[in-house]
Amino acid sequence: MMGIRSISRALCSNFDRTTLDLRSDDFTPSKYQAEMQIQPKMQLSDSSMFDLTVPMNHATSLVRRVLSEVLLLILLAVRLWTYLGVGWKWSIQLLRLVMYATLLMPGFLQMVVFYVFSKRVRRSVVYGHKPRQRLDLYFPPQNGRHVAYPVVIYVTGGAWTIGYKAWGALLARRLSEQGVLVACLDYRNFPQGDALDMLEDVNTGIRWVLEEIHRFKGDPDNVTLVGQSAGGHLAGLALIKQAEQAAQGSLSLGASPVWSPTCLKAFVGVSGAYDLAALAEHLHRRGLYKNLFDRIMSLSIDTSDPSVRGGAITIGCNGTPCSDGHSKGGCQVRRCENCAGCKGSEEDCGREGIGAAATANQSGSSASHDASGCKGGARPAYDALSPLQAAKRLPPGAAAMLPDVLLIHGTADKTVPAEGSVELSKALQSAGAPRCRYLLVPGKTHTAFLLEDPMRGGRDLLMDTVLGAVTGGGDLENHVYGTLCPGFLCDLAGWVCPF
Repeated sequence: MMGIRSISRALCSNFDRTTLDLRSDDFTPSKYQAEMQIQPKMQLSDSSMFDLTVPMNHATSLVRRVLSEVLLLILLAVRLWTYLGVGWKWSIQLLRLVMYATLLMPGFLQMVVFYVFSKRVRRSVVYGHKPRQRLDLYFPPQNGRHVAYPVVIYVTGGAWTIGYKAWGALLARRLSEQGVLVACLDYRNFPQGDALDMLEDVNTGIRWVLEEIHRFKGDPDNVTLVGQSAGGHLAGLALIKQAEQAAQGSLSLGASPVWSPTCLKAFVGVSGAYDLAALAEHLHRRGLYKNLFDRIMSLSIDTSDPSVRGGAITIGCNGTPCSDGHSKGGCQVRRCENCAGCKGSEEDCGREGIGAAATANQSGSSASHDASGCKGGARPAYDALSPLQAAKRLPPGAAAMLPDVLLIHGTADKTVPAEGSVELSKALQSAGAPRCRYLLVPGKTHTAFLLEDPMRGGRDLLMDTVLGAVTGGGDLENHVYGTLCPGFLCDLAGWVCPF
């Protein structure tokens, strides 16, 4: 066991050396911009194993890269196992997951073929310089259109440990067939990163899409954010924290890099995890042990600081309020009204909305994260990282910046209770969100929306719901789809599913 932990610590140290920490002392907006310019020169450990855009003309280099990726994943899996242990609950859940995947294999195989060989899928587009900051783009069929496509940003689930951007392939395929350009974000999972790392990835990916999607014929003025399960937690929290940050004019924990919530048309949360304190005990009883969840949701926090205890770091442009503005590419980033107050260049102030003085204050703040367990002294921070608590703390005017919000949840969800979606919807409405509602679907489980029902064929409730949010019509669309997997296998899969 000591050997495993030694390897894990060495691996984590390598992560620290090969990545730029946006919360470190030497970070400046100009350094961030310089780092972003060298994205193509990524090291082997900075990419996803399934980056299919790697040139295939050098066999030795490709084999070396794959072996490096495999070793990385094995070490991460071993470290994850040290947290999970060999408890009987976890062992049973793992067995059920294997059975679940086996039953749905006919549908999975068809989606693998589409994902790997379809010319409409552009895999592993780099959106940042840190590990797993990649996304997949799903393009509508070529039909001679010259207008910009509506855009959906999809943040996958995976219990913060097994998420991968390809999990959204089925939803993305069907949305793209209806004329939507879909961007499926990848992000670091534990133990490669903790919740704050994941939030940084999601914020970076969203901002990249808002700034760059016009280059792929996407409409930056028609962007819908969708998050499922753990992805619902990350996307929802990122959205709420960006609204908080924009309203109070100071940097909020979990809202970096900066982007404007007013640039989104809608947010759709699917079976999302919004009440972390209640969820921790619930997941512990189901086999995702609390010591693991504590580590994922940990921060090094000085709880004597009320601003940090509330999930906000009260720093900003020397008190100068910031407002939503426009970058060269359109409505993407916040820009300070008075850049002189930031003691930085106009470019720096406009890019980050905080300026050099704020960055210096941030590096000396009393809150930081645990870097996925590689550093000591961290404690669970469910209050600071819970979308429900963040919604309850929204300052005046913040909720008005939120786009249309729809939270969809199944009443038979055994993994993430539906009450969390109800409570978050009520909290946002109380905070002043102009358009927020929830939809509870009787009898639906945690994975039914994403996998069993779409593979069964016929009506696809999730696809129609998201498409309705994209079009702004409100009413659900009525499309009928072919069968990817026999209905009886989908029924059995839903019965054995551990989620």
